[in-house]
Amino acid sequence: MKYIYLIFLLCFSYVLQSQNNTDKQKFIDSLIRVVDTYDDNFEKIRVLTSNAGQLRYSKDSRVLIDKAINVSKTNNNPKQYANSYYSLGNYFYYNSQLDSAEVYLDKSISYVNDETMPFLRASNLMTKSAIYRKHGNIPLALATMLNSKRSLDKIDTLKLDETQRHKFKGESSVLNNSLANFYNQMEEFDKASEYYDNAYKASLALESYVNAGIIISNKGEMILNQNRYKEALELFKKGKVLKEKGKAPMRFIMSSALNIGNAHSKLKNYTEALTYLNEAHQYYEEEGITENLTIAKNYRGNLYFETGKYDLAIQECKSAKVLALESENLELTSEACDCLSKAYKAVGQFDKALENYQLLTKTNDSIFNENNIKKQTQQEMQYAFNKTEELNALELEAKEKQSKLYSYLAVLGLLLAVVLGFFFYRNKKQNIKLAKQKKLLEVSVDEKNVLLKETHHRVKNSFQIVSSLLYLQSENVEDKEAKIAIKEAENRVRSMVLIHQRLYNKDELIGINTQDYFSDLVRDIFESHQFKSESISYNLNAEPLVLDIETTTPIGLILNELIVNTLKHAFDEVTSKSSIDIMFYKENEHLILKVIDNGKGFEGEVKSTSFGITLMKALSKKLKATLDYRSEINKGTEATLIIKKYNLL
Repeated sequence: MKYIYLIFLLCFSYVLQSQNNTDKQKFIDSLIRVVDTYDDNFEKIRVLTSNAGQLRYSKDSRVLIDKAINVSKTNNNPKQYANSYYSLGNYFYYNSQLDSAEVYLDKSISYVNDETMPFLRASNLMTKSAIYRKHGNIPLALATMLNSKRSLDKIDTLKLDETQRHKFKGESSVLNNSLANFYNQMEEFDKASEYYDNAYKASLALESYVNAGIIISNKGEMILNQNRYKEALELFKKGKVLKEKGKAPMRFIMSSALNIGNAHSKLKNYTEALTYLNEAHQYYEEEGITENLTIAKNYRGNLYFETGKYDLAIQECKSAKVLALESENLELTSEACDCLSKAYKAVGQFDKALENYQLLTKTNDSIFNENNIKKQTQQEMQYAFNKTEELNALELEAKEKQSKLYSYLAVLGLLLAVVLGFFFYRNKKQNIKLAKQKKLLEVSVDEKNVLLKETHHRVKNSFQIVSSLLYLQSENVEDKEAKIAIKEAENRVRSMVLIHQRLYNKDELIGINTQDYFSDLVRDIFESHQFKSESISYNLNAEPLVLDIETTTPIGLILNELIVNTLKHAFDEVTSKSSIDIMFYKENEHLILKVIDNGKGFEGEVKSTSFGITLMKALSKKLKATLDYRSEINKGTEATLIIKKYNLL
């Protein structure tokens, strides 16, 4: 009976898109009462989060997501946490709170199991990529999207049931649309058009008319930006029809109305344009959708400017500027300032025109660095304030000393008392001065820690971009040996990515915990090199030592080479007994790393012609380490690295 009622509620959720807030609240209250009767906790979370998505993560839907998170906390279940935090991350993204969105998406990813939740990791990365794109960081956005594609590529579609296969095709369609958006932003229009067309055809084949409408509208925006206004208008109209056919939420349909109004405005069909823009503006204002409301105000402001209604243009764009600044949306702030600069100039208010033009220039120059600039400015202000306080204190101290000197000359009879008072005050002021200097030092250390953490973050992102580019290159290489070489290079980069990722995410900015790092590194290597039906098992026993980055980096690279060589050469046939043991520990004054397999073994010496062997020798020299092999035919191989030079923190 509860499932029949649930179906009714899910159908009713579509009707609610056009109803008022009271109807939505009644629906949400009814849904929560039904969900409370469920015995299956994961089903509770699935229903709550999916309905939050059906409501397009409007502010009313937050209570559903909070309910899902509370259920997850009660059961302390990783799968439930992963889905709940993913939904919360999307909520913040749809409400333009991008920093909060990234925090909760990262929380979701930390609970994702790649074997049982492959789609969820890809979906998380897609949303994160969209966040980076909105921040203007296109290289990182593209790298993150390629990581999402990599997650989907790992899925064996032959093992999927019909529902999962349908979901896989849908995710691939969304991915192609997102890649098209990136190539569009990089002005590679031919490539973008190809991805849009592939995504559009796939969505139509799945009868996913809403997605098809969104994709064709995105292509319309690309064509609009190339000044092909008539073609863009036709695509926007087609997108609106498809969304209505698929019974899309009103928010999606209003997005098409906004685009159609903008296209009409570009074609100077101002009457038609204003009709569509007013409709979209009214909807966004009633629903409290800030970002799209800001866009609508900018479009109307530019329309009024084009038709000579400068006072209305100033009114609209001024309102848009306030909203854009409140949401810290650089792109919309730039558009509002451009409109205001032109409108104020037209009415002869040149000082305000210049003010908005200067903000426009500043906004465009700081697309990539707004957060860092704000932090730096705050630190500089704090530093200047502290320096002023210190100078004032020193000046006051000098005046007091001078006053005391006059007192000594005037009152010789009270010399002893004055001397004692002098030392008392001097000691007190010295303590105050030392306290302020200590505060200045703490601020300086905090600033350096912020900069160091930001450096690790940037290095990590740079390595991720390199890794993604290597992955993308390997997809286009036909030669098997070249493909393997690129894959090995990608793994080497990945070992360094993990180091900087740990330095960025932890409180330790200069030290790496070997137990955590080796655990992540070894798991990553095995996941990316296991291609046979029977997997090779491994055991890792790493002592939790904290080493600096200069020591950890070469050790990680050597461990990567040893494991990869073992996976490639140690086993002709993999059985359930095939295994590799990895050990890392401190013995006397040396660090010991061992990689032991029960494979076929070998006779003689290890050949030193390969790049991997040459690399390990060079890295061993840096660590003043010796690398020895002990092997017997059919009894396996033991590789031992004895490290003499290291920095233990």
